[in-house]
Amino acid sequence: MALFNQTGQQIQQGQEAPKIEFPCDNYLIKIVALDHDDTHETVITCVRRHAPEVDETQISTKRSGKGTFVSFSYRILAHSENQLSSLHKDLMALPAVKMVM
Repeated sequence: MALFNQTGQQIQQGQEAPKIEFPCDNYLIKIVALDHDDTHETVITCVRRHAPEVDETQISTKRSGKGTFVSFSYRILAHSENQLSSLHKDLMALPAVKMVM
């Protein structure tokens, strides 16, 4: 899995990360965000921009114990490192999003 910093640049690690073969069906994206009324719609709109085939019936949502945060798990068809980097960068630009994995 490739790791990216907040600007969407791939992080170099001491040990080579496993290579992803593209296209990669069922690629998992996890997002942690502040739990606001419009968070889900804002996040799914961004995800759809990069992965229009995302299946909304397969989205997993979990709220934190105190209700401050919400996490989303999406499965997408990943076409390239560039697509994943752009998706990460755009998600991290959303004010409510705190982490993308």
